[in-house]
Amino acid sequence: MTFEEPTFDFGNIMDGDKVEHIFTFTNTGNEPLIISNAKGSCGCTVPDWPREPIPVGGDGVIKVQFDSKGKGKVGGQAQSKKVTITANTDPVNSYLTIKGNVDKKEENPS
Repeated sequence: MTFEEPTFDFGNIMDGDKVEHIFTFTNTGNEPLIISNAKGSCGCTVPDWPREPIPVGGDGVIKVQFDSKGKGKVGGQAQSKKVTITANTDPVNSYLTIKGNVDKKEENPS
């Protein structure tokens, strides 16, 4: 299983924004690729992966959504979230990373 880009940097976003990225991969093994699970490092990172086997030489996509609500701070807060993919590969786990900076508007005291 080989990813075109295992890390995606979404740059600067505002607290509360949602970012989606599609990670493209190829089955470089010698049998159909079966992804049994994909899990984000926290509830704010949600992956969506193909449930059907990917044939040898075939391509697939894993869509990852990051919800930045509550993750930002004034001046920016670096965020890096990992997605663990479990499949019939060696090693069993592969990793994707989605990262960037989450800014927050300064609260105006009334």
